Amino acid sequence: MRTAEARTAIATWVTREVTDGFRHAVEESDTSPAARRRGQERLHPAYNEARAPEVPPTVVRMRQVPPGARTGVIFTWKVESDRPPYFIIDVPTYWPRRIAAPGWALVADCPVVDVLSWDAQRRPVKIKSVSLYSFFDASIHGWRSWADNVEYDVDWSDPERPALRDPALESAVHAVRQ
Repeated sequence: MRTAEARTAIATWVTREVTDGFRHAVEESDTSPAARRRGQERLHPAYNEARAPEVPPTVVRMRQVPPGARTGVIFTWKVESDRPPYFIIDVPTYWPRRIAAPGWALVADCPVVDVLSWDAQRRPVKIKSVSLYSFFDASIHGWRSWADNVEYDVDWSDPERPALRDPALESAVHAVRQ
């Protein structure tokens, strides 16, 4: 896989995940059907809690960082910006050759920022990835989404369908603190 293909696959993933997150929030919302019908059409999509807004295609920018530098993603998007989501991913300089080229840009349908360890068959067994959150912020921004860098163990029990195990302890502790 070429880097441009990997970037496109990651952009598609981000757009789908944010869209699904917004839709899920609407489905789980306790906003009454009557409130959804009353005057909601006049609101900017960012502030209409009763309806998940359209998510334009995500723009992905990759930056290569030298070995030992911080890898990860930077992502926060507010629908009120009227701009497409902008996803910045800092990858190690070897990412195009060691991760994207052999097809590891997405593992278990999740973007791979870095591979932290490999198995004997040169498959990733611990990856640095991203977790996306999407919700309606009633206090100020309306619909928004952001990312957190996480580490996952990859379960290769079924080689055709690898699965991600719970985030590593450090990532889980960080998520609880937020």
